[in-house]
Amino acid sequence: MLKFNVVVIVYIILFNFTTIAQTNNLFYSAKVDTNRGLIFKEELEYRLEDSSFTDVIQLLSLGGRAQALQFRLLINKAPDDSTILIFQDIQKGSDLSDPSWLLDYNLLKGPIAPNGASQDEIYIVLYSLNQNGGLLPGDHSDLFKVIYEVAGLPDLQNNIKSSMKISHAEASTFEGLPIGITPTRDEFKIYAKRK
Repeated sequence: MLKFNVVVIVYIILFNFTTIAQTNNLFYSAKVDTNRGLIFKEELEYRLEDSSFTDVIQLLSLGGRAQALQFRLLINKAPDDSTILIFQDIQKGSDLSDPSWLLDYNLLKGPIAPNGASQDEIYIVLYSLNQNGGLLPGDHSDLFKVIYEVAGLPDLQNNIKSSMKISHAEASTFEGLPIGITPTRDEFKIYAKRK
């Protein structure tokens, strides 16, 4: 009988320690930062009307050496957006200071509203001219700078929401193999305030 009790106690201890270990692993994994892919540095910002701003796009947790990447930037196009943002330009950030990186984009403007803003879609391509000289795996915290203006707000309105969204984000190695850069957070929300 004593032998049976010892075996039962050993099983109980092993079961409880296994459960504790699994619980700790789940707790640890929940604390891991989930932001990865091509994302804006901030999730939301409050901006003053009739002003120009620059915001940063990052590339986090890059899984391979990226020779080229492409994506679309959607301005004022989320279902709950007001048309208040005016796209000005996109430029290479400090992580792309090497002149062998070429950035090109094509702007498809929507109808222009009376405030000068429009619902735009920008097709962006970035590639390196150096053979196998792409972005190294890891984090790139200053990849692109998006320059835009917030239009004047209608009378008696404040804290009007619009956004910039990243879609169709893709990257590839020098050999043409795909690298996942899909954003975990694709929308950058902007709330315009009166001056």
